[in-house]
Amino acid sequence: MMTFAEYDARLCNEDLKEYFHYLTLERQENPQDETIKDIIAELQGIVFSSRLSGKTVIELREQNKVAENLAEEGKIEESLEAIKQILDVCPEHYSAFYTLGVISFEQGNFADALECFKQAFEYNPFSVNVILRIFDCCVCLGDMSEIIVSLDKALVLQPSDPELLETKQHLEDGTYPERLAKYIRNADEKKDKLKQELLELKRILESGNTAEALEKIKTLV
Repeated sequence: MMTFAEYDARLCNEDLKEYFHYLTLERQENPQDETIKDIIAELQGIVFSSRLSGKTVIELREQNKVAENLAEEGKIEESLEAIKQILDVCPEHYSAFYTLGVISFEQGNFADALECFKQAFEYNPFSVNVILRIFDCCVCLGDMSEIIVSLDKALVLQPSDPELLETKQHLEDGTYPERLAKYIRNADEKKDKLKQELLELKRILESGNTAEALEKIKTLV
């Protein structure tokens, strides 16, 4: 099992190109190892594309984890401030944009989340998690155009990645993974509620009660 401690030691002291190649092979052998996946993404998205020291890369990763934890605790303003500090140091920090996207997604702001994840993908097309989140946003928005383009680009870079291939299969079959079930259910409930509200408005209008209809419309907009 790969550990971040081993990776961090290499990050500060070694040429990592050969290590990156080794990890891509390991990813095929151990597709469930989330650490390998995350290290590959960080190497390609930050280490190789920036002039940050290994120490700074580690510090920013830890700060982003703090931002994630704050968001999970409902401390959104504090989380956003932590993310701002990361972007002040590294404006192309894909993980910071990823965390911003997760915050928007959990708040139900799927369009805003999609823009954050697209920005993260632009800075790091090797991040499998970003692709998964773009897919999630597209499903919730009912528009799959963005994921088709992004997934094609990601598969050019990692044609054998198991999660990318699984996402492609979901796209072709018109299905979605279990992680999206609650969001789909919530969206359906909102649609049903709106349908009932509109039917009620129609009844009020047909009764000729204009004043009540206007008040009803105000609650819907």
